[in-house]
Amino acid sequence: MGDTRLSRRGFSLIELLVTLTIIGILVAFLLPAIQSSREMARMVRCANNLKQIGVALHDYHAVHYTFPPGAITWQESPRDCTTPRRGHSLFTMILPEIGQANAYNAINFAFASIGMQEGQDAGAINSTALSGRIATFICPSDFGQQGRPCDPGNPALPCNAYTQGSYAAMAGTYDIFRWWCGCPKPAIDNVVCFGGIELRPDGSFGNNFGARIPEFKDGLSDTLLVGEFARFRDDPDRIFNEWTSAIYYRSVEPGVTRPQGLATAVPRINAPLSIPDVPQGPSPMSWENDPRNRDFGQFGFRSRHAGGAHFLFGDGSVKFLKESISSKVYEALSTRADHDIVDAGSL
Repeated sequence: MGDTRLSRRGFSLIELLVTLTIIGILVAFLLPAIQSSREMARMVRCANNLKQIGVALHDYHAVHYTFPPGAITWQESPRDCTTPRRGHSLFTMILPEIGQANAYNAINFAFASIGMQEGQDAGAINSTALSGRIATFICPSDFGQQGRPCDPGNPALPCNAYTQGSYAAMAGTYDIFRWWCGCPKPAIDNVVCFGGIELRPDGSFGNNFGARIPEFKDGLSDTLLVGEFARFRDDPDRIFNEWTSAIYYRSVEPGVTRPQGLATAVPRINAPLSIPDVPQGPSPMSWENDPRNRDFGQFGFRSRHAGGAHFLFGDGSVKFLKESISSKVYEALSTRADHDIVDAGSL
C-alpha cells in the first residue's frame, strides 16, 4: 500500500511578510476613510441638532410673538437691580418645544441657575431640573466634560448642575458682555440701552432680549440665530459651557473671561483662546474695529469640525460657514437690521 498522507505546504516567511504588508497598506487606506465617514455622520447629527433648535425657536415665537431671551439676568421691567442675575439661557427657555416639558416645569425661575442667592443654594434648588443630558444640545464631535462634585455642606461650593452644551445664541457685533446700561439710570447712550439695564444687541439675542420676526430687517434667511460653541482642544477649564446657564466664568487662566450661552461674530470662526482677554474698547459699538478681536476665541463661535462651523439661520436653514469667510460678510450675517446685503456665493 502506498503512502496516503496528504502533503501540506505552509506560508514561507517571504509570503507571510508580503501578506502582512498588503494588509497594512489596506488598513492605512481604509482607516482615514472610516474616520472621515464617522466625522461626516457626526456633522450630519450636529446640523440636525441645530435644525431642531430652529424649529423650537419658531414654535416659541408662534406662542410668545418673540424669540426667547438669549439669557435672563436682572429684572428690567420694572427695573430692579437688587434681584440676582438668574442666568437662565435660551436653551432652557425652549425645553418644552424639544419635548422636555417635564424638565422645564421643574425649574424654579425665581432662583438662579447656579450659585448662591440671598443665602440659599440656588444651584442646589435647580440642580435636579437642570442636570439632564440633552442630546439635541450636544454636538457629537465636541469634547466631553465632567461636572464638579456637589458638597451640600460647603456654602462656597454650591451644588450647580453643569450639563454640557455645544451651541450659543448670536449676539451680533456689540460688546454686550462687558458693557451694561447701569442702574438706576443708564451709564451709556440710551439709543443702545433702550431704558433697560442690559445693553441691547445688534444681533438676534442678548441679555434679557430676544428679537421679534418683524425686527429682522435684513431678512431671516440672511441672519444667524445660533452657532456651534465647542470646547477648545486641551481646554484649561474643566467646565465652561452648559445649556443650563448663561452666566460667564472667570477662567483658571488669569485675566481670561469665559462667556457661555451667547457669543459674537467679531472673532473669526474657530479663533483660538486669547490669553489674556483683549482689552475693552472705547465703546460697545467699536469692538469690531480692533483687529485683535479677530483672535478673541472665547467670545466667538467654534467647532471641532475641520475648516468651519455649523450655524442656524433665521429661516430655519443650517449652513456650514468656513473659517475663511470674509469678516465683513460674517458680521453682516450676525446683525438683524443693519440693512447689509449678503452675496450668497460668499458663504
